[in-house]
Amino acid sequence: MAFSCGQNSSEKELNGNWRAIESEFSTWHFFPDSLVLKFPGESDEKTNWSANKSQIEFELPNLYWELSETPEDSINRILINYELSENRDSLFGTLRNNWGVHKFGLLRTKSYIEYLKKKFAVEFTLPKDSSGIYLGQMYHSTIGSKKLHPNYGLKIFMGSSNNKIIARTELSENLNNLEFDIKNFKDSIRPLGEEFAGENEMYSEERFHLRIFADKSIPDSIVTNKLKITINQKKSEDNKHYTDTLPIRIYRILKTKGIDPRNIKGKEIKTIANTVYN
Repeated sequence: MAFSCGQNSSEKELNGNWRAIESEFSTWHFFPDSLVLKFPGESDEKTNWSANKSQIEFELPNLYWELSETPEDSINRILINYELSENRDSLFGTLRNNWGVHKFGLLRTKSYIEYLKKKFAVEFTLPKDSSGIYLGQMYHSTIGSKKLHPNYGLKIFMGSSNNKIIARTELSENLNNLEFDIKNFKDSIRPLGEEFAGENEMYSEERFHLRIFADKSIPDSIVTNKLKITINQKKSEDNKHYTDTLPIRIYRILKTKGIDPRNIKGKEIKTIANTVYN
């Protein structure tokens, strides 16, 4: 691969910060002299890159293990066939590397909040509140016995347009299926397999919460009114030993400098509904 010191017009169009549509924790930072990749659970990767109007090309080191149990270096060559949206803020492509072919998408974004607005098509401006606390700083956060890992928070968005509240979850385009979305989300965070049953499953239940990204013009009372719901789940034979019900914890997200999924500020608000899960 050959990399020139100057950039062509296609490369200049890609410069900036991008976040993966499939994973808000994965970021791509295109600089004139480098590409910096950040993926969950992995160290940052920095490499050279080149592009034309339809392809992006770069290389990453790849470790594999020989029979000697000594890690050996190899090169993972990545070729991406891509298209940009008309306004140049979305990228959709097919990535080919040593492991196969993968479809993916990126959103160009200056911040995490801008990414959420684009991805879920809801406009909102977060409120300021000095009483807020940090939720999930880095990978874990514990407030008393309340564990607030970001992976366990179902996101809900609320904006205001023409004196009407526009609201949706990260799984549905409105709140009509809120009960169904909560159940599906809980299933997605619950450990699978018999070896994870029991205590670990209940641990996942205790960590579940709602993260509300609501416009500053919407008072807490309206937020809680929109989230009135009662969930009555039938216990299966495997889970019949769980008898407690737990209130769904609701955290309103607040304006935070340098806001990030793992380092976000919020405050707990109380629901007026008989909202339980079990």
